[in-house]
Amino acid sequence: MGTLPTPCLTLLTDISRYGQIDLDLIDAAIEGGVDMIQLREPLLNDARIIEIGNLIAEITKGRALLILNGNPEIATKINADGIQLPEKQMNIKSSDISRELLIGRSIHSKNAAIEAELAGADFLIAGTIFHTNSHPRIKPSGINLITQVCSATEKPVLGIGGISLDNAESIIKAGADGVAVISYIWDSQKPKCAARSLKKKLRVGKFI
Repeated sequence: MGTLPTPCLTLLTDISRYGQIDLDLIDAAIEGGVDMIQLREPLLNDARIIEIGNLIAEITKGRALLILNGNPEIATKINADGIQLPEKQMNIKSSDISRELLIGRSIHSKNAAIEAELAGADFLIAGTIFHTNSHPRIKPSGINLITQVCSATEKPVLGIGGISLDNAESIIKAGADGVAVISYIWDSQKPKCAARSLKKKLRVGKFI
């Protein structure tokens, strides 16, 4: 089982918005400082996830963590470092999952953070912090969610939702251990530079 680097910069995939997974972009983003790639494609079947996952695993090997949002059994088939589970699957405990896998939990409240830690989560992704085009109808929780979650758990916490150069530093100062992004890097014409600039913003407070 791997360990979560800190500060941790995570890049999520999103075929529904971008039409394909650009492996060259992922490679460049890792070169720029991305620590973790999360393969999050709920619309794809298992065979396609395995196909894409194996391609990404070749890029991340020895360079970044690969986390699958979904089935733990599929995660082992692509040699992923871990899985990401939604808040609604809190009934799945760490004892149900291979301990070779890091277990991430997506949470949206302080109480959910406490439940996730009790369920055996290794790290938490909390959001939605700011307005994001990925979930335009969701009302942002704001930076207070990070403060509340970090006060309730000792597990690493990453903020997600509308993260940019303008607000990434505030996430860390609120107590988080990193951020997770989609559009900030996928929309960039220079993903390596975008990742490098964002990673620099994360090196504040306890990470200086």
